[in-house]
Amino acid sequence: MKNYRNILLDVDGTLLDFAASEKMGIARVLEYYGFTAGEELLHRYHKINVAAWAAFERGEVTKERLVNQRFEDYFGQLGLQVDGEEAENLYRSFLDQSAILIDGAAELCKYLKDKGYGLYVVTNGTSTTQYKRLALSGLDIYMDDIFVSEDAGSQKPLKEYFDYCFARIPDADPKDMILLGDSLTSDIRGGLTAGIDTCWYNPAGTDGQGDIRPNYMIRHLEEFKKIV
Repeated sequence: MKNYRNILLDVDGTLLDFAASEKMGIARVLEYYGFTAGEELLHRYHKINVAAWAAFERGEVTKERLVNQRFEDYFGQLGLQVDGEEAENLYRSFLDQSAILIDGAAELCKYLKDKGYGLYVVTNGTSTTQYKRLALSGLDIYMDDIFVSEDAGSQKPLKEYFDYCFARIPDADPKDMILLGDSLTSDIRGGLTAGIDTCWYNPAGTDGQGDIRPNYMIRHLEEFKKIV
C-alpha cells in the first residue's frame, strides 16, 4: 500500500448523487415552462448536458456560455424559445437546495479525516452551487479546501486547473496525492495529466477507455479505505 498524504475528491457522481438532483431540478424547470417531466424529456436534457460539459472539459466553450446555451438548445428542440439565463437561474435555484449523498460518502470522508489525510475537493461547476451543496450535505466540515473550476479559471482535466490546486495545497507534492472520481475524461484523465495517482469510482462496473488508465478502480466507496 502506497503512503498518501493528500486526497483529492470529486463531488458530483462521487460524493453527491448529481443524477438524482439533476432529475429533480430539470423536472421543476420543465413544469415551470408548461411541460410534463417524463423520462424521455429528462433523458433528452441529460444528453445535451453531458455533451455540453464534455465540450467545456475540452476547453471549447466557457462555463457561462455552456449553462445558458444548453437550455436554449434543449427547449428549442421542444419548440419553445426561452431565455437561457432565466432558465439557468431557475434550475440553479433548485439545484442549490439539493445535496443527496452517495451511499458511504459521509462515512468515507469522516474516516479519511480521522486518519489525518488532507482532503481537498476538486470539482467542475458553479462556485456558489457547489459550496451550498457541500454545506447542505455536511461534507464541507471534512475538507481542508474546496477548489471549483469557476474560481480557478480552468477546469478538470486541464493541467492549469491542477496547477491552481497545487499552489493552494501546503507543501503540495503530486507523488503523495491520489484523486478519487467517477469521470474518466474529467477526473482520471486530469489526474494523469497532473502526475498524480487516480482511483476510478465505477459503481456500474462499466468498461474503461484504453488510453485512460486509473491506478485503481472501485465499485463501492467503502473499498477506497483499502487503497489508502
